[in-house]
Amino acid sequence: MINPWLQFLICAAIIVFAGSRLARSAAVVAGNIGIGTAWAGVILLPLATSSPELVTTLSAVMIDAPDLAIGNILGSCLYNLTLLAVIDLLEGRGALTARINQGHIVTASLSIISVCLVSIAMLRVVYLPIGWVGVETLFIALVYIFGSRLLYRYERKNLSLPPVGDEVHDSKKPVSTGQALLQFLIAAGLILVAGVFLTDASDQIAVLTGLGHTFVGSIFLAMSTSLPETVTIITAVRLGYIDMAVANVFGANFMNLFIVFLADLFYRRGPLLYAVSDSNLLSAVMVILLSTVIILGLTYRSKRKVARIGYDVLLVLAGYLVTVVLLFKAGGN
Repeated sequence: MINPWLQFLICAAIIVFAGSRLARSAAVVAGNIGIGTAWAGVILLPLATSSPELVTTLSAVMIDAPDLAIGNILGSCLYNLTLLAVIDLLEGRGALTARINQGHIVTASLSIISVCLVSIAMLRVVYLPIGWVGVETLFIALVYIFGSRLLYRYERKNLSLPPVGDEVHDSKKPVSTGQALLQFLIAAGLILVAGVFLTDASDQIAVLTGLGHTFVGSIFLAMSTSLPETVTIITAVRLGYIDMAVANVFGANFMNLFIVFLADLFYRRGPLLYAVSDSNLLSAVMVILLSTVIILGLTYRSKRKVARIGYDVLLVLAGYLVTVVLLFKAGGN
């Protein structure tokens, strides 16, 4: 049996390779078919980068580990928000939220609505199942379906506006839509397969520490499954697609929350969110709080910064670290 650390490193290397190709091909597809790179970041990229979260979460519910499943989803959402600090550092031209398009507010708001529905279900104030599925997760699915349509229409309507920060630095010869789409699918497939084995390895490593499911899912497993987002975002920034990188952060969170609905369908013991521990509420509240901080930053658009990072992004980073400490002290389940 392969050593879990070696398995982790091999899978991580594959994801780094595939993730770098993913951003390039997604940008080409978006440009060739007349859809902005921001929309590619919101919808197209998360279909591939969120595949490890999908597989991990469904695997967790199949083995009756609801805290691991929901902890992974909410932890991934928290970790993705910290990637805004990575974008801010790499981009290095001033406070990030003062430069990017304000259209990201739409995706961030839709994510907040979905997390609120998750929180309401976990509070268990009212028991409203439909079959074995919670009514709240059905609303999450509706938010995702109609929200995706809203995002598509918004992007189409604003294509005439010059994108803020999106300056293409890739000088390679043009690639056809078919070639780019094939490259995207191959990269997505590699990420899916490597993500499955990466998750398995990270789970083995994390369990050896003796930490509970909530902490393992929210921190260690979430960071592992969010590796595709990390690599893709870094690649997008280096290519000059700043708005696509930011859109992928909020798009991945939006997609992750839709996975909660899919997980609820597979969890046949009753509504999934009614079965998780209260400690997951901390992660949910922090996702709402930190997403709201970014929305405020996008609205106020302050150019003030600390060591190349905007104040709002710095608050998000601090909030994530506080959440990690609190979850560790809570001891998990």
